[in-house]
Amino acid sequence: MENPKSIYERSVVIDMTCPAAVKDRILRDYRDGGLTAIAVTAGYGMKVPRRTPLRHTEETMAMWTERIRTRDDLVLVTSVKDIYRAKSEGKLGIILHFQGTRPFEGEIKNIGMFYKTGLRVCQLCYNVKDLAGCGCTVEEDTGLTEFGGLVVAEANRLGVLVDCAHTGAKTTLDAIDASSSPVIISHGNARAVHDNDRNLNDDVVKAIAKNGGVIGINGFPSFVSKSFRPSLDEFIDHIDHIVRLAGVEHVGLGIDYFEYQAAYCNTLLAKFVYRYLLAGGAWNSSNYAPPPWHYPQEIETPLHLGTLSDGLSRRGFSPENIASILGGNILRVYGQVWK
Repeated sequence: MENPKSIYERSVVIDMTCPAAVKDRILRDYRDGGLTAIAVTAGYGMKVPRRTPLRHTEETMAMWTERIRTRDDLVLVTSVKDIYRAKSEGKLGIILHFQGTRPFEGEIKNIGMFYKTGLRVCQLCYNVKDLAGCGCTVEEDTGLTEFGGLVVAEANRLGVLVDCAHTGAKTTLDAIDASSSPVIISHGNARAVHDNDRNLNDDVVKAIAKNGGVIGINGFPSFVSKSFRPSLDEFIDHIDHIVRLAGVEHVGLGIDYFEYQAAYCNTLLAKFVYRYLLAGGAWNSSNYAPPPWHYPQEIETPLHLGTLSDGLSRRGFSPENIASILGGNILRVYGQVWK
């Protein structure tokens, strides 16, 4: 059996959801942790203070463009070739990801504008109801809207990967039906393993697999288990369930490391952020436990993500399957969708 450390080192390792990368210190941990590419949150599906969604996103995209231009350790990823280049040169690939369609402000033409500046993955909703459809915490999911259907069609045309993380079950199933390309859940866990509105029911898991998509397993503690400090095995329980239900080729990583998690932020500031997110309606206390937020033990930060290979090996996953989960599966989907 190949050493788990060597499996990790030779693999293309991709984290599909990386809001924490906005901080330089954490961005360094992704690089030093041996990741090949990360999908950074460049657009948000929630309200932002003192900015329109479009303006705020333009500023964030400009920040990432300048950051990548002025550093020799980062690569802007707009194609699969860029990910392989990052791996061969020992750099970190940056995939620009929107967590919601709010940045478009109801204008389909804005998708193309952001595509030209690097957008390659777009999530439809963020927990609540919006112009595209319903988020996963909406009591009555009325499905994909007309605007949401236009977003899916334009994303398909351009080669932007449609993401249904944080999106309601009916809206997700509608989006899969509407899409001519695979749809992913960039960061979402199995509701059969841990019952939380943010997690996915088995019908959604099977629909994503049938469509050819991938589900990135999420490390945010409230979505892993009831434990205050989830174990690595509890995290892998979600991988196990989805593999048994849909096949190993439909599982990836969307750890969702967060700049306000316990490893990076004091509890006082985290509590302030928590109250802000509750007050704005983006989060609710039923699905999001209060801080401190401890990510699964042994992989509490991206610097330690390589330990996941050991955990998967102990659970009986083959070297080939470990490499697929670490990044091979989502790399396949990127290759199918990106133009």
